[in-house]
Amino acid sequence: MGAEGHELKSLIDLERVRHLCEGLSQTLGVALALLDRSGEVLIATGWQDICTRYHRGHPETLQGCLESDLSINRRLLEGMDGVEHYAYRCSNGLWDVAIPLVVDGEHLANVYTGQFFFEDDEVDREAFADRARRLGFDEDAYLEALDRVPVISRDRLRKTITFLADFVGMIGELGLSALRQQQKHAELQESERRYRRLFDNASDGLMVFRVEEEAASLTDLVVVDLNPIQSRRTRTPREQLIGRRLSEVDGSDERLGAYFDVVTGAVASGRATQCEIYLRGQAVYELLSVYPVGRSTWVLSATDVTELREAERALRRQEESIRNAYVDVLDAVTGGKLILLTEEQLADELGTPLGYETVFGAAAELTTARRRLVRAAETGFPGRIRHEDLLSTVGEALDNALKHAGGGAYQTFARHDCLQVAVSDDGPGIDFRTLPRATLVSGFSTAASLGMGFTIMLQLCERVLLTTRPGHTVVVLEFGLRTEEQLDGAGGVVGSRSEEGLAPR
Repeated sequence: MGAEGHELKSLIDLERVRHLCEGLSQTLGVALALLDRSGEVLIATGWQDICTRYHRGHPETLQGCLESDLSINRRLLEGMDGVEHYAYRCSNGLWDVAIPLVVDGEHLANVYTGQFFFEDDEVDREAFADRARRLGFDEDAYLEALDRVPVISRDRLRKTITFLADFVGMIGELGLSALRQQQKHAELQESERRYRRLFDNASDGLMVFRVEEEAASLTDLVVVDLNPIQSRRTRTPREQLIGRRLSEVDGSDERLGAYFDVVTGAVASGRATQCEIYLRGQAVYELLSVYPVGRSTWVLSATDVTELREAERALRRQEESIRNAYVDVLDAVTGGKLILLTEEQLADELGTPLGYETVFGAAAELTTARRRLVRAAETGFPGRIRHEDLLSTVGEALDNALKHAGGGAYQTFARHDCLQVAVSDDGPGIDFRTLPRATLVSGFSTAASLGMGFTIMLQLCERVLLTTRPGHTVVVLEFGLRTEEQLDGAGGVVGSRSEEGLAPR
């Protein structure tokens, strides 16, 4: 942004420059003037009496002065920089010199010096006397004023111009500095307007706090600003909240007390903080974010998440209703063999661990997994578990966890008179909408983990416990204890067979 549209008198201290010009006029013995582009005289010092009392006081000679000013101004407007000057002899016979004053590339004014004669000028004294008689001037006083007009050499003028060029440059720098300050001030004002628009129209409640410290320890918090939505939430006018201090909170305002507590904690930690609060008095949930925006200024952003939490509770209630319906249906259809549980309920159903949980993630690990499970069965219940049933059902669970979730984990438990094998994975889970077919229809398969093989599990296990949700599924297979006669009669594999014979077919 340049100086376009600005006036020099709005950028510099004219009174200070006037004092400086007066001193220079006395030192140099010439007149100095500062005129803006419109011709308005901003400063005039050291002008000769012949100009002020006579030439500019009569219409005929004044016309010559104005023509001189116009000629000079027109020449400068044609384009000259601060190191150039323009000399012009007016129709009244005196010389004027002007230097353009440029601020940030914009020609704003002209600095004049003049009302002198050169040493080599031929001054026609009789012509001046004739002018006095013709225009009615006091001839003697007019000629005395003529005699007081400075006569200078051209070398002295060059030195004077060099000095004045620096002087004009200094004024231009003063104007540029003032212009930059004005621009900066305008930018700050625009930034403040943008900030205020964003702040006031934000959808979240915003509060600004000032931290008061002593010896690097927090002594108090002060509310310095808040936006309209936060004022409405607190049901308190903005002007009443600004200036409130932590030390003044008495506990009667639940929301403000909670805000102060959260901001105090964030300030103490020196880090941005996010948390959720529940305002019991208003039955409102708010998500709070607190972050620093300066050395001693912190902002609290409050988002009302009440509707979201209520929707989540409604969804959980709906899911629980669906789950309960499935529990009843599956219980009835399977005769109580397939039981759908929550993760908490499933944890209560597990017995004593027979070993550590083992993670698997490749098909090559399944053979080892099967051997370990058989070994655990023989360790916990020697000769009492039908190996064929164990390998068939657990194999289905392991294969599906690997196929649909990329792997999982398994662990054995002993509970009363049965062996429990838990197979878990972190896959997509089993969709409730496909749960009946996934668990009851032979060969049914979906992209969900453990999505097939439940019919085999239900045939060979005492019970199948299941908990499933997106991101986590656990199936627990329970195997009842068998007598040796039951194992022999069914063609089962007894515990005395070697481990080599336990590999899946």
